Amino acid sequence: MAAKTFHYASIALRVLEKILGSRFSISGLEKLPKQPTLFVANHFTRSETFFIPYLIYKYTGRQVRCLADSGLYFGALGNFLSSVGTISTKDPKRDNIILKDLITGDYDWMIYPEGGMLKSKEIRHEGLFMNYTPHRVGPVRTGSSVLALKSQLYRSDLIEAAAQKNQTALDEFERTFHLKYDDRLKDLNTNIVPLNITYYPIRPGNNAIQRLANRLIKDIPKQVVEELEIEGNLLLGAEINVNFGDPISLGEYIKKTRDVISQIPIIKDETKNNFILRYFKSSLTNDFMSRIYSDVQVNLDHIFIAALHHFSEGEVEINRLKRVIYLSASMIRKSGKYRPNQSIFEENLYKIFIDEPHEEFDSVFELAKKQNLIVETPGDKIRINRGSFNKKYDFHEIRRENTLHVVANEFFLLEVANGIVKRNAKTPDEELRKKVFAGIQKCDLENFNSDYATYFDEKFSKDKSVGSPFFLDTKIKAPSRVKKVGILLVHGYKSAPKETESLAKFLNGFGFKVYVTRLHGHGTAPINLRDTSVEKWYDSVQRGYAALQNISSRIVIIGFSTGGLLSLLSCARKAARAKKIHAVISINAALKLLDIKARMVPGIDLWNEMLEKFNIGKGRFEYVDDHPENPEINYSRNYIKGVHELEKLMQLCEGNLSRVSANALIIQANKDPVVNPISGRMIYDQINSKEKQLEEVDFSNHVIINSERKEEIFNMIKTFLFKTKII
Repeated sequence: MAAKTFHYASIALRVLEKILGSRFSISGLEKLPKQPTLFVANHFTRSETFFIPYLIYKYTGRQVRCLADSGLYFGALGNFLSSVGTISTKDPKRDNIILKDLITGDYDWMIYPEGGMLKSKEIRHEGLFMNYTPHRVGPVRTGSSVLALKSQLYRSDLIEAAAQKNQTALDEFERTFHLKYDDRLKDLNTNIVPLNITYYPIRPGNNAIQRLANRLIKDIPKQVVEELEIEGNLLLGAEINVNFGDPISLGEYIKKTRDVISQIPIIKDETKNNFILRYFKSSLTNDFMSRIYSDVQVNLDHIFIAALHHFSEGEVEINRLKRVIYLSASMIRKSGKYRPNQSIFEENLYKIFIDEPHEEFDSVFELAKKQNLIVETPGDKIRINRGSFNKKYDFHEIRRENTLHVVANEFFLLEVANGIVKRNAKTPDEELRKKVFAGIQKCDLENFNSDYATYFDEKFSKDKSVGSPFFLDTKIKAPSRVKKVGILLVHGYKSAPKETESLAKFLNGFGFKVYVTRLHGHGTAPINLRDTSVEKWYDSVQRGYAALQNISSRIVIIGFSTGGLLSLLSCARKAARAKKIHAVISINAALKLLDIKARMVPGIDLWNEMLEKFNIGKGRFEYVDDHPENPEINYSRNYIKGVHELEKLMQLCEGNLSRVSANALIIQANKDPVVNPISGRMIYDQINSKEKQLEEVDFSNHVIINSERKEEIFNMIKTFLFKTKII
């Protein structure tokens, strides 16, 4: 195989990668030994034969050869495969070619130990790894182990033959492998590198590659249609994670046993080698198969289908399913035994509870419905169709017709992870609710503590109690309907949770559960505002909402100032899904500001960016110092970036007000020195709540929830809640 040919083929595949938009993520490259290597990988798609050698070459410059189905060697495709060093599985010289490359280290090799594509992913560990396909049921073949071991043994034999000047043996090597002794062989050692390929998400469906093939080719075989559908979607839309595991050095692996056997007199070298092969081939195969399949990158689909499988009840609340997924993902991550996909990271997963579209969960949920694994029933529940789980499909249909069964087969090999999901699926829901709430709240506190430590400033930082989010549980005797209500409180810009503490305690006094969230960038030091954004503020609110959603039957969102804008925006975005939101209360929300300097912020921001482009340090405006109404809570320095984000939020909120349909109370001080009092009327006029109320109160300060007359505002909120029959 000419290096230039491989290089040009790699360029062609790189162009194809860009055209398709394939998303590859590679890890473990640093583990690759600078030694002859046999890569052993799980085999799910035909395209792996092309893109794995390409990726290895792209990132390391190493040329990898591999075997390909003999049926692919025809026409231009066959010529291409041969040009990049791929060999047919039926080539009579196959094994000798592989052995020569591994002995000399001229090329690395990749082999699929399952012996072929495993579309169902049905590999089981029953002492040995067992292959379950329509073509064969039995232990995974040991051929790749034998080849790797032979390369190590034969290299040693060649070195020994040269040292002893055994010309007969040297001639045999040259005749069999076209191989001559070279001193560099002394420094070589064959390694096996387990390689796991995980696809996420696996989705059937029509795609551009399939449509193009249909236009170009008539009467495409059924098998090819399925492969175009599945593999086309994987190449066009899925994340393809390729992970290289820890190498197995065969020199070390067999050293003790080989040293003992080599001392046995009379027995021929060939016999000794055969003994080592028989002794190690099964254990070595089991070893690297275990490494391949335990290295799956765990994703949301895995936990979703495993939870459905382990539920003992026939009908399950959708939120119970979500709780099992969230808690299982958290425990799997903490176990440290597996590689988590981003879909089960905390920052993404808590959002399954915020009653808004969630791409990953919604996608697998719809797939489960389409393939008749679940049926939605009244009361936000699903009925699980047990019969659909194990329904038999043709080998070339299972990826398309029962996709999640394939995903489950991959996950069930992960004994600890599967056990975690099973235990959580059997856990009473009340216990799950408490654990999920505690998990989300803990992460909220950890995020604050991390930010506080990162941005702490002796001059500007307040005590941690000022900025920390907090929760007030029901402690008094109250009607059960009140105890089931959760209230989410959101503070204002440049402020902190402490700002809403008095209101929180007032509401908690009636028996409500109250969660006070912390907006990102707040409660630490002013410079934190430079690194925040509207999206991060919004996510801060949603974390509190997600926590309450697990322990409340109804939720009221109350926001002050910037918190009011975020509360309204949250209601607008949840309008289509949130059955739990009872009401939204906005207090002095700033659709319009009075301070004319705020309108200069976009221009200042542009000026700063221009100076930055020209590497000019002087003349930048990063912040202004001011005198807040509550200096013991609020920042006394305001960063321009923060104000810019506030203006973006104002525009975003106003553009979504028409989608607000929950019961709404709008409170606006008529002499607010910060917010233009017209803001309250604008909000009231634009929301579409059937039950809405505007209270324009006679206050001359902005932070009216912490003023001397704050009880007037508190009682106004209490009266509204009574009016809307929540208490």
